[in-house]
Amino acid sequence: MVYDLKGKAPAIPQGSLVLVTGVNGYIGSHIADQFLEAGYRVRGSTRDVDKATWVREFFSKKYGEGKFETVVVADMVKEGAFDEAVK
Repeated sequence: MVYDLKGKAPAIPQGSLVLVTGVNGYIGSHIADQFLEAGYRVRGSTRDVDKATWVREFFSKKYGEGKFETVVVADMVKEGAFDEAVK
């Protein structure tokens, strides 16, 4: 089990699936990398699946298949835009 700096178990169990928005951007890709490094699975949202190709390939190579996936949220201000992403 992974513990935080205060010696407590994390609020989100290791191995859980977490959603990172804007995963093909600078900040989003670094956050996803930190989650993957800590043993979480990551679903990353992107507005354009083609722009996320590099990040899918990078994380598959670095962490193996099945640890990272992408979901397209083309218009994030549309009502229900993230409904599929959070399932």
